[in-house]
Amino acid sequence: MRLSSVFPSFTNPSFLAATAALFFSAFYYHPNMGGEGLFFPFNSVVWMTTAFVIPLAVWSMWQQQTIRMPAFFGLILAMPLLILLTGFIVGMEQPTSWMLRISAILIGFLLFFGLFQFNASRRTIHNSLYVLCTAMALHALVGVVQLMPGALLSEFIPNVGNQVSIGMFQQPNVQASLMATAIVLSVYLLSTPDFRARHVWVKLLPLLCLLLSTFTLMSSDSRVGLLGGSAALVLMLLSRFSLLKLSRGWALGMLVVLLIGGVSGLNINDGAYRAYSKMEQLGDEGKDIRTHVYRISWEVIKDKPLLGHGIGSFQRVFHEKAAEYQLKTDGFNLGVQFSHPHNELLLWAIETGVIGLLAFLFAILSVVLQLVRLRWQRGGAMAALLLPIALHTQVEHPFYISAYHWVIFLFLLFVLFQAGCKTYPLRMSSAAGWLIKGVSGILLVVVLWFCGTSLYYSYQIAYIFYSGKAKVSELSPVSQHPYFSDVATRFMLASLAQTEQASQGKAITLEYARWMEEYLKNRPSVPIFVDLIRTYADLKDTVRMKSTIERALYLFPEQPLLLNVVDEVVLGVKEE
Repeated sequence: MRLSSVFPSFTNPSFLAATAALFFSAFYYHPNMGGEGLFFPFNSVVWMTTAFVIPLAVWSMWQQQTIRMPAFFGLILAMPLLILLTGFIVGMEQPTSWMLRISAILIGFLLFFGLFQFNASRRTIHNSLYVLCTAMALHALVGVVQLMPGALLSEFIPNVGNQVSIGMFQQPNVQASLMATAIVLSVYLLSTPDFRARHVWVKLLPLLCLLLSTFTLMSSDSRVGLLGGSAALVLMLLSRFSLLKLSRGWALGMLVVLLIGGVSGLNINDGAYRAYSKMEQLGDEGKDIRTHVYRISWEVIKDKPLLGHGIGSFQRVFHEKAAEYQLKTDGFNLGVQFSHPHNELLLWAIETGVIGLLAFLFAILSVVLQLVRLRWQRGGAMAALLLPIALHTQVEHPFYISAYHWVIFLFLLFVLFQAGCKTYPLRMSSAAGWLIKGVSGILLVVVLWFCGTSLYYSYQIAYIFYSGKAKVSELSPVSQHPYFSDVATRFMLASLAQTEQASQGKAITLEYARWMEEYLKNRPSVPIFVDLIRTYADLKDTVRMKSTIERALYLFPEQPLLLNVVDEVVLGVKEE
């Protein structure tokens, strides 16, 4: 079958190749430590793919000698520029963390503006949405495989055989918000005017994606996925109802598929019931930890509302305030370390204050104005497509776990802002043109190096972690990488300190203790407190050991791991 018979009138193969590469970039897996960011190998692949697309967009812009800008581009550009400016105004406690975060934001916006430079027609963009639908169907299929007994395909996908749909992202809620997006995307494609002219195999694609994604979502225990998916689906059906009526047979098929997928997903396990139980907790005072996290975050914001506490300060100021909050709140213990308040706006309000929030206000305003401009039928559909992931950012931190979600969200924003896009002549000298192409090429090389080494180191760190064989020769180069420096340094110092104990030495052990003390100043961590207490016990430094215990139990009262290590070292002291 020829591609032209499936996607007729396709006039921009470079756009199709670029978007297809982005949509399928998350299908890479190797054993890893988990967590977030580049510890997940698929994120490195997503960023490398993005870095390839940007120079391609620059080349396309130069060939056409035009630059295309979306509606309200002034408001859109204000966001990354203001975020960049806030780092210099409010200060940075952790410059490396800030550099990585701002790089992700800036590369994302370069991708967003770069997609416009391909000058893709509306038909071409719709074709790419079918490609996205295909990728999402495969993501749903990964989730279906993970729900089956046994660790099927565990060499190619994350699957430990616990029958939980975690997708390629190794996190149920992140998979669920993508499945919610897949559901509304499928309905949107069924409602588009050009759907009736599509090849029959293309028409079946949204139904297949709808079946698999509905099944996967309804089998999950994700509140945010079910809430976001339900609200988005209702909004999509209401806004596109008149268009869906034009294809009554396919609309009826859509409802049947929704019913089959939903009922099957409910019957596969009690995921939806568990999600409902979690929702009930939201109305039951004190049982859902997020309500406490939000209250603590609000108290932190009130301390410095204008300029915030500084970039990278969240963990320090949050846990200090949480310790005070726990003393005042009977029966509540935070228990674990928080690196994020589970709400993106709260994070920026804490670290950058009102000034940082202005950046988001400009971006949100541009989206709202564009949605209003598109009116109910089209604007409502676009809002439904954005809703699941947008909602997820307000209750968790999906973009920190999955760069793929950031890329997909930006692509959907690109689709939204197509209407009203303007083309301007590119009045630029040849030297300036080569400079821009050179900068985009340098960006590609830097990202390829950074993410390529991250891809290798994420595997190496996982091997060391799970095997327990930490070799200094292997860890030393990893410790030089900005992203893995802390983890590798900790493993390396812990291994050297353990080896040193056999020779009754103390120099490296003292260095390890100093490193942990410095780390804990900005990032309170239960496992590192445990290691530090044991280290001071080994050094027979009871004064520092007791002060560390007091500090740890002040921040994390009644934490089981801390209580266990306290019993362990106290017993050791008594035996001596």
